[in-house]
Amino acid sequence: MAYNRETAATSYGTTYLEHEPHSRRAARRHLRRALWEIEPVQTQMTNVNDLVRLQETDVALDSRRGSLADCEARLGDSEELVALRERIAALQEALRQAQAAQKDVEVEADDLKAKIAPQETKLYSGSVKIPKELAGLQADIDQLKRHLSSVEDRDLEALAAVEVADNELRTATAELEAMESGHNEEQADLEMRIAQLSSEIAEYAEQREDRSSEIDADVLRTYDRIRIAHGGRAVAKLDRNLCLGCRISLPTNLVNRARAGHTLVQCPNCERILHS
Repeated sequence: MAYNRETAATSYGTTYLEHEPHSRRAARRHLRRALWEIEPVQTQMTNVNDLVRLQETDVALDSRRGSLADCEARLGDSEELVALRERIAALQEALRQAQAAQKDVEVEADDLKAKIAPQETKLYSGSVKIPKELAGLQADIDQLKRHLSSVEDRDLEALAAVEVADNELRTATAELEAMESGHNEEQADLEMRIAQLSSEIAEYAEQREDRSSEIDADVLRTYDRIRIAHGGRAVAKLDRNLCLGCRISLPTNLVNRARAGHTLVQCPNCERILHS
């Protein structure tokens, strides 16, 4: 009797049902596996080694595209650099305000001194003879001096605030200069790396086009579908009877066909194309 798909599947499935007391669903699953083993992917145009070489190109291409995307994402100012520049702008404004506040206090002190000076001149000139007027003049001068003392204390505080703001600004500016120096070097390296990766990507893309043109169109569609589904890996190596793509042990007859290399054989679990 000729051993074709229908008879083999029937024989396989019947044997299973006769000897294994499992559910009908299990029987159907076992039958599908039998059909898969009997009819692997067929092609006369494509050798599995062609797909292995294509996958090597695709892996290299994917790797460089990923590196290129990473480099491009790192181009431009970093978040740390932007944050430091914003902080320096805030410190500059704080210093400006501190200086303005100190200047206002200084002007107020100068105004008080300008009022005290003629009063003291009048007090000590002898032009005022009446004791009551002298006492009133002295009281005014004392009040102005108390006010001046308070203003001068504020002036010292304002000068200290200016000094603190100035020191913080100097420190942040030095930090920015160092960060920008390193950032500029990194940006130059990134631009060189981007140029290199772009060149390599163009070369690998051309290589992929050449290699894929030698592969049967139906096989290439299957390969691309599996590659998308399995993270860029459509071809899996055999390790004895183990598919290294999904780590599943495979039937011996399927492994033998894959090792013979006359047809393309897919793993019944992960669908990857097998090669030895």
